[in-house]
Amino acid sequence: MDYQGTIRTSLMTLVVLSSATFGLGHATAQNGPGFDLPMNCSGDAPCLVQNLVDMDTGPGQQDPFCDRATFDTHKGTDIRVPNIADMQRWGDILAMADGVVKATRSNMDDRLWLTDADKARFKGRECGNGLLIDHGRFDGARFTTQLCHMARNSISVRAGDSVKRSQKVGRMGLSGATQFPHIHVSVRKDGQVIDPVTGKLPGTSCGPTNDSSSLFSPTALSILQRRGYRHFIEDGFAGQAVNGKQVLQGNYQEPSTMEPLVYFAKFINLKKGDFLRLSITGPEGLFARSQTKALTRSKSSFTAYVGKKNPPKSGIYQGQVDLVRNGKVFSSHKSKLKKL
Repeated sequence: MDYQGTIRTSLMTLVVLSSATFGLGHATAQNGPGFDLPMNCSGDAPCLVQNLVDMDTGPGQQDPFCDRATFDTHKGTDIRVPNIADMQRWGDILAMADGVVKATRSNMDDRLWLTDADKARFKGRECGNGLLIDHGRFDGARFTTQLCHMARNSISVRAGDSVKRSQKVGRMGLSGATQFPHIHVSVRKDGQVIDPVTGKLPGTSCGPTNDSSSLFSPTALSILQRRGYRHFIEDGFAGQAVNGKQVLQGNYQEPSTMEPLVYFAKFINLKKGDFLRLSITGPEGLFARSQTKALTRSKSSFTAYVGKKNPPKSGIYQGQVDLVRNGKVFSSHKSKLKKL
């Protein structure tokens, strides 16, 4: 018997960015220090841009491109990895430019924000473990970066230390108000939060820009533009139905010929009307397939699965998921082959 399901998590609004969404051409000028990314996002590193700066200074929310890829009062840019295993592998945090460390905190526990009690416990320390770096003056303005949600006791610099661009300063963690593994970066110009992607201050007009005003270096901006378009985060096989927390933590049973076979796929920033088609093929052809209902509203995070309760036969299996938008396949992904 086929069975299927969806798991929805109430993470803060997620964003999937493309070069079109950024609305930026190839940067030819460098503003401020010309920041690099706070992680090594080259090669096959699974970096994903999530929340942006909230440009609405009132009770609403609006990202720098007139969308809702932020949440109210969010003061930074979030760069994440898909899951905790990826955090362990790719989690080195780097200085974004030369500077001097002004302050650090490194004694908070690594613990996901999962309950209202957690939220209350983090009040006033939402950044968790982190550091503040002064990058000096450029064209008369002083720039600083604040890095948040680092691992307990991982920060390798102290107040007063000089740091160089791309120098390792610590590790990504789960401290403070965080529901997923990421590094939060707040860039400030003369003490005021500024969006580093567009170089715009909160309260100014949103929308595309082609004036090369980004505070990121051309290399960093190019990486963001190439990697940010992804709706798909990750997929895999399990021996039972899984929920979003299990996927994030990698806490699920591996499949075998003695257990059910489930294929799951996780997406971010799905829109109203989107739906997913999932299937598993095996040594005898189609093993299982399903289609989710069309979303009645946008979803920040959405995980779906398909499978069979009956144990599978030995052989090679592959999962596939299609994201359907406006009646057409918007994106398609095939899993790595799984041998049972």
